[in-house]
Order: sequence, then C-alpha cells, then structure tokens
Amino acid sequence: MGDKYDVTCLCRITNLHTKATLSHMALPRSVALQEPLIYTPDCCSVMATAFVLINCELGSEQSIIQQLRGMDGLKEAHGTFGAYDILAKIESDTIEKLRETITWKIRKIEKIRSTLTLMGIDGQH
Repeated sequence: MGDKYDVTCLCRITNLHTKATLSHMALPRSVALQEPLIYTPDCCSVMATAFVLINCELGSEQSIIQQLRGMDGLKEAHGTFGAYDILAKIESDTIEKLRETITWKIRKIEKIRSTLTLMGIDGQH
C-alpha cells in the first residue's frame, strides 16, 4: 500500500516518477497513493467561507450593506426578501479570522438585530 496523503486543494498533483499531472479535483480529498507524488497548489487556495444572514432594523438595510462593503474579507452583500434582510458572503484565510470578523465587526454594526452564520464546506463549491 502506498502512503496516505490528505490534500485539501488538489490543484495539481505530479507523479515524481512519470511526471504525469492530475488536474484540479481529479482525486478524492483523502487518497492512498501508490507512488511518490508532489502536491503543488498553483491555481487556487483554500479559503474559509461563511454566509451570514442578517436581520436589521427597518430602513437600515442600505446603510448596513455599505458598511459591510468596506470590510476586509467581504465578497458579496445583497438585500433579500424573506426571513432575513441581508445576505453577506465572507472569506478569510483562516476560520479564526473569519470568526473574528463576524463576531467583532459584523455583529457590532449598529442596527443589526441578529445574525445566522452558515460555514462553507471545503471542496463543495
């Protein structure tokens, strides 16, 4: 049996003997490999992602969206109809930084009443 590697991105994996390259997502996340391989993350990086559903005071949606757009890590912010007023997509290089952004920046914005955070799953996008 070969060595077991846990690779999170699989952007490019190269077989050291044959120099054959497998492209992005060609293998499952955890795979037993029969030959020595080299892992080279060259086309994307693993980011911690969260979708934050926000309830806010009536009429404050646009002001809150503008404040969100000034934050590091914010990728998208949209006003919504339904149970929540705003949907925000946040990315960071670590889950800890993501948690800090949500807890100490987003949740501290005046006129936000409540939030619900949905964490993204690596490899399912």
